[in-house]
Amino acid sequence: MLRKMQRRNQRWRQVGVWLPAAFIATTAAVAVLGLGRVISDVAVVAVIAGLGAAGAVAFSRWIFQALGQAQQETDERARELAAINEASLALSSDLDLSSLLQRVVDLSRVVTGAKYGALAMLGEDGDIAQFVTSGLSQAERDRIGALPEGRGLLGAVIKSGETLRVDNIASHPQASGFPPNHPHMTTFLGMPVRYEGRIVGDLYLTNKDDGSPFSERDEEILRAFAAHAATAIENALLYRQVQDLAVLEERDRIGMDMHDGVIQSLYATGLKIENCLEDLKDDPSQVEPQLHSVLDQLNKSIANLRGYIFNLRPAELVDADLAGAIGSLLQELKVNALLDVQLIEGTQACEGLSEQQTEALFNVARESLANVRKHADAHSVTARLELRNGGFRMMIIDDG
Repeated sequence: MLRKMQRRNQRWRQVGVWLPAAFIATTAAVAVLGLGRVISDVAVVAVIAGLGAAGAVAFSRWIFQALGQAQQETDERARELAAINEASLALSSDLDLSSLLQRVVDLSRVVTGAKYGALAMLGEDGDIAQFVTSGLSQAERDRIGALPEGRGLLGAVIKSGETLRVDNIASHPQASGFPPNHPHMTTFLGMPVRYEGRIVGDLYLTNKDDGSPFSERDEEILRAFAAHAATAIENALLYRQVQDLAVLEERDRIGMDMHDGVIQSLYATGLKIENCLEDLKDDPSQVEPQLHSVLDQLNKSIANLRGYIFNLRPAELVDADLAGAIGSLLQELKVNALLDVQLIEGTQACEGLSEQQTEALFNVARESLANVRKHADAHSVTARLELRNGGFRMMIIDDG
């Protein structure tokens, strides 16, 4: 649109140069051919000069006045497009839904010059679930009270799904008045915010700053802005869904970690207590060191549980790398299950692992060693950590 207007202005400038010249040349030809035989050469020149000058001046005034108006319109459109572009860029950088909705309604006032604005987000039942305002202070919002229920002109836009422009709210047949403490509003522009044909919200603007009613051009500007706003709102909604999904996945991960970590550790502690009960009958002298081991195991379980609550690492990984943590598991297995254990670590095998990878591998190793103790009927177990074909490999090998 802007380029089209610029090309039109350029054509007018060319007309302003060539048309006066053509007019003067035509006037001269007519004067020479028609008047040259009856008046002197001096008179011919005077007539030509007078007619040409008068015509050129009159035409130039008209053409340059038209050019000035066209240039003013072009500049105004350029400012409008720049405002829409700036507003759209501001929206595209915001993925937090609450702040984005506020920015949408704030910027809708900027691009249209409106004093008040609001954005209604609808719930699944079609009622207004969220109503964001702009131009009102928090104290004014509090004095007005509850959110609108979708009556009057607000409801007309919601129900029809169409744009509504009103010069005098009070005289409109669908107007339902204002609640107590509501600011006086006269002009109105309401428009659905659509994303791929689906309405994601409704924008409402009232009372232009200059006191004039909303124009067709204001409607065009708001429609262009609303298209960008719809995309930004949809992106923010998708981002929120991704965040919610991430929370659910993290909850599942914590549940698995609890199973692989704390529950396995408590299970091992229970086996130690069973051994203590058996030794009370056969060899009471062995009970005390086993009870100390049980207490150590319980303290580690408590530390692990605290770690999960505060998003820390398992206690074995606090001051050790993966090899050191698995070594601690093997030593516990050696003491409690009387197994021969061995840890084989390749050169710098664990150095490239991230914290998340280390924790995941540790949980796998802990559950594998717990399964060896419960089910393998083994006499020895080996943990091998090595680099293989550019990747990391961990193997838990038993002879059961």
